[in-house]
Amino acid sequence: MTVRPLLIRGGRIVDPSQSMDKTADLLIIDGKIETISDKIGGMEGIIEIDAKGQLVTPGLIDVHVHLREPGGEHKETIETGVKAAVSGGFTAVCAMPNTDPVIDGPAGIRLVLAQAEKAARARVHPLGAISKRQEGKSLAAIGEMVEAGAVGITDDGNPVMDGGLMRMAMEYAKSFNIPVADHPEDLDLSRAGTMNEGLISTRLGLLGKPNISEDIHIIRDLLLAELTHSRVHLQHVSTAFGVEMIRQAKNRGVQVTAEATPHHLILTENEVDGYNTNAKMNPPLRTLEDCAAVVEGFSDGTLCVYATDHAPHHYDEKEQALRMPQ
Repeated sequence: MTVRPLLIRGGRIVDPSQSMDKTADLLIIDGKIETISDKIGGMEGIIEIDAKGQLVTPGLIDVHVHLREPGGEHKETIETGVKAAVSGGFTAVCAMPNTDPVIDGPAGIRLVLAQAEKAARARVHPLGAISKRQEGKSLAAIGEMVEAGAVGITDDGNPVMDGGLMRMAMEYAKSFNIPVADHPEDLDLSRAGTMNEGLISTRLGLLGKPNISEDIHIIRDLLLAELTHSRVHLQHVSTAFGVEMIRQAKNRGVQVTAEATPHHLILTENEVDGYNTNAKMNPPLRTLEDCAAVVEGFSDGTLCVYATDHAPHHYDEKEQALRMPQ
C-alpha cells in the first residue's frame, strides 16, 4: 500500500536526542522523516498539516499507565486506553499489572500484548507483578513473564511491605536485566488516609497520609538497590525528602531512576479543600514546598521521567465522598 507523503508546516520541532528546538517544516516519506528545513516546497499528492503554534515531537512514551484490562473494562479497555494515548501524542505506554486478576504470570502478559496488537494504536509494554496476586508473600513467575514480553516488574498499587521479598525481587530482576519499579508507601503509616497529612487534613477532619510513609520506602529501596547492585525505578515521587534521598543515592552511584506526575508538579493539597474528590489520588497532593522540590528534582536531573499514572475510575467511584475517620 502506497502511503502519501506528509508535510508538517511551521511547527515547533522539539527532539532532545538531536538537540533540536526550532520552528521548521518537516517532510515524511514512506513513514520516515525525509527532510527538516525552514521552508519545504509543496508537491503533488502530498498531505499538508498546518502546525503553527503546535509542538512536533517524536512519539511520547508514558512509563506508568493503568489500562484496567482484564477485570476493569467498565473503566477502560486496552483498546480505549491506547486510542486515548495516541490522541495525546503517546506512541508507547507501560501498563501496570494491578488488574483483576493480577498479571503475575506469562498468560497475563500475552493477553495484554495480544489486545494491544489487536487495537493497533500505541505500543504497550507490560510490567508483571513482583509477587503472586500482589499479596507481597512470594515472588511471581518473573522469568516466565520476561520471556513472554514483560519489560519490568512492580506491585504498583499494592506496595511490597516485606523488605526481604523486595531484596529477592531485585536480585532476580538483575539476572533478567530488567528494573524493579516500586510504589513507595509504607501502608502501616499511611493506613486509610485520603489526603496529605497536615493542617488542611486536620481542619477537614480527614485522615492524612504523612510524607514519611513514602520517604521510608524510598530509603529502603535505595539501600536495597545499592546492596544488590540492581536497577530500581521509583514511581510517582511526591516529597521533598524523597527527592533529596534520590539525589544523594545517584551521587553514590546507585542505579536509580525516578518519575513524578504532572499533578504533583503543579497541584497541592489545597485542591482538596471543600472535600473535592477530584483531587483525591495516591500518593496524595502534597505541600507547595514538596511541589517546588519535585520541580527542582527535574531541573537538576534527579528525577528523569514525567509519567501520568493514568488511572481511569468509574464516575460512581469518583463521586463517593472522602472517607471520614471511624
